[in-house]
Amino acid sequence: MSWPASFRTAARYTWTRVRRSWWLPAAATGGLATGLVTVTQTVAETGAGVLQQAAQFLAFLQVGVMVLAGLAADPERDEDSAAVLWSWPVDKAALVLGKFAGTAPLALLAALGAVVPPAVRMAILARSAGLPWGYVLAEWGLLTLWIVSGALWAGVLGGALGLGLRGLPLFAAILATWLAGLVGPYVFQSLVRPFIPVAWLLQWTGSGMLPGDWQDVALAALAEDVPLFVAHRVLYLAAAGVVVVTLALAYRRRRWVKTRVRWGLRMTAAALVLLTLASSAGFVATLYAQADAARAELLHYARNGVASLYAGPEPDPAPPFAISRYELDVDARRAPEVVVHARLRLENRGREAVEDPVLTLRHVFTVTRLQVMAPGGDAVRWSQEGDVIRIQGLVLPPRGAATVALSYRGRVDQWLLPFEYPPVRTAGMTIAPPPMRGAQVGPASLSLPPSYGWYPLPGAVTLARVLATHADPDGGGQEVWWFGEGPDRTSADVIRWAGVAAPRPPYVPESLRASFQVTVRHAGRYPVLSNLQTVERPWGPVTVMRGTTAFLELVGGHLVQANDSSAEIWYSPEDLGSRDDALRWARDLVEAYRWVGRTVRPRVVTLPPGRGDAHWVHLDPDTGTVIERGSNILVPQQVAQAVLYGRREVAGDAEGCLLAVLADVVGASSGRTPAGPPFPTPGGDAPTAPGAGGAPPQGPCENLPNGPRYEEVQRWLLGTPRSEVTARLSRLRELAARRPLTAADLREVMTR
Repeated sequence: MSWPASFRTAARYTWTRVRRSWWLPAAATGGLATGLVTVTQTVAETGAGVLQQAAQFLAFLQVGVMVLAGLAADPERDEDSAAVLWSWPVDKAALVLGKFAGTAPLALLAALGAVVPPAVRMAILARSAGLPWGYVLAEWGLLTLWIVSGALWAGVLGGALGLGLRGLPLFAAILATWLAGLVGPYVFQSLVRPFIPVAWLLQWTGSGMLPGDWQDVALAALAEDVPLFVAHRVLYLAAAGVVVVTLALAYRRRRWVKTRVRWGLRMTAAALVLLTLASSAGFVATLYAQADAARAELLHYARNGVASLYAGPEPDPAPPFAISRYELDVDARRAPEVVVHARLRLENRGREAVEDPVLTLRHVFTVTRLQVMAPGGDAVRWSQEGDVIRIQGLVLPPRGAATVALSYRGRVDQWLLPFEYPPVRTAGMTIAPPPMRGAQVGPASLSLPPSYGWYPLPGAVTLARVLATHADPDGGGQEVWWFGEGPDRTSADVIRWAGVAAPRPPYVPESLRASFQVTVRHAGRYPVLSNLQTVERPWGPVTVMRGTTAFLELVGGHLVQANDSSAEIWYSPEDLGSRDDALRWARDLVEAYRWVGRTVRPRVVTLPPGRGDAHWVHLDPDTGTVIERGSNILVPQQVAQAVLYGRREVAGDAEGCLLAVLADVVGASSGRTPAGPPFPTPGGDAPTAPGAGGAPPQGPCENLPNGPRYEEVQRWLLGTPRSEVTARLSRLRELAARRPLTAADLREVMTR
């Protein structure tokens, strides 16, 4: 019998046995059950979240496919003709390949059943969000690649075991192999602790690469990582082919086989091996590049020492001068490279001259030109070392100013700091930070927070620091390092300093306010936004921004704008819940500003989280802008605190009392929360809170000596004409910007 005839006969024979047995309906039923469990157990509101849940349940699909394929691949299962089939004097490679071809429909049918319910769920979510069918097809393609590759890989492994084992040994081998693919990579990584998350490469399901389905991650937010995901799944498709061809060659008999068949199998095996190595190498190279960039950043900031996790950061020195105006021309068309031309107005608002002023700029940027626009500016020299730019020879006299023009460029690469990185050298369980992603400028998104130092900051600013903890509280064992990066923020998520360590008083937050005029040149594939008051043509290719505030943040991504007269809402079209949340919180912002006599149209930008992104919120009280990632926006008390106290933290009982009452009133006005304890009607008695002996109610105002009670403040807010309350709260707000409020301040505005 010829080689093709042997292959067709073996495939036809195996398929006949498969379709006449219970294996075929079991595969379909099991796959459909897996798909239904996927869509019923997920809380995802986006297609990417459904994909992650499907990857989680892929493990259960795989063990079932392995069992069915192992039973179907048994060469002498139940008929004498099987033994005859395998005893023919022809090349057994054709018979082995035929067996795998005959069992492949089991894996494919199971995969189909597991794909259909999530695909329907993805389509419903996408169409309800108004996404085009092209976007739905992209999600379906990734879902199909994920599930089909996982099912075929499991089918090949189960079939390979079924070729040589039967009965209990077969099931034991399947269980051991399955567990090795799920748990083994993590055990290996915990023992070896490599620089990259090897578990992502070796884990069969690949679920560890995807954010949790509860995070409402959009596929667009993962766009930068899609090549990584595809490489992972191609790896397992190619590896399955390597296993099949290798077994075929191992079973091969040389007689009756033509030379071209033997060489064809060998060339196929070589091609599959090369594809497997290429996909795995691409996967590893991408992860290593991201992790190595994180490692470089970590080591750069570790030169200044590694701080204990439990030690607060040393405060930065207060800047001796201010930058009152920024003119920035940002070119991000060649991502990840960013080219910036900047003009800065430096002002000395103190009584002493400032010599050789210092600017802070992230060390990834190289300054190519710096010029002082003033008489004698040609004699000024400058130097750049790390994050510091020193302008030597420039003197700012008291109340004097100078204009500095500089150009710089650098790559803002996407990097990922994995768990316990660099390699942890501990003997026990330790506190581990979540993975985090640095600032990045890419073809599908952009993130340039002020704490990254992507534009010059006045004075010496700590942009990042390295933290460490020990394996035991006594300080023994080895240290665990991780990166501490991000702005110093109040409890209301208001950025009060661009770096991680705010200066001590008499630092005045108002001195950081500057006027910004920013021009961003970008490819125009996605909108670019900021916290400034005016943003013109966000989709580009040239976006112009203007405003006055204390910090500048640029963000961009796959976002759409919601039409609302009271607020400017930008959200991920995949996550409609983020739009609704943003609208509710925008109403809170409008109401809070109204109580202090300001009319604003808030801008709320909700960015979907990506792989390794932490949830954060940045609120700018100067412009009424909220930029947040992960639908983790503020609560009414944080909104009221930000509006009342700006970049100051609540410092006393009087401020806490006013804040609590105003937060309840703001929340009740916008329909968010109840109005708090009832207040008495005019001429009535104050109600007594329930409790033993009519005990007075406990609350934020009860421990305020000589201060008003909660009901008094609430009655004053709601029972006094709004115009009068607004004028008094506005004065309190101005006072709170200079010093903490007292009980006497509250009494004065309430009784004046």
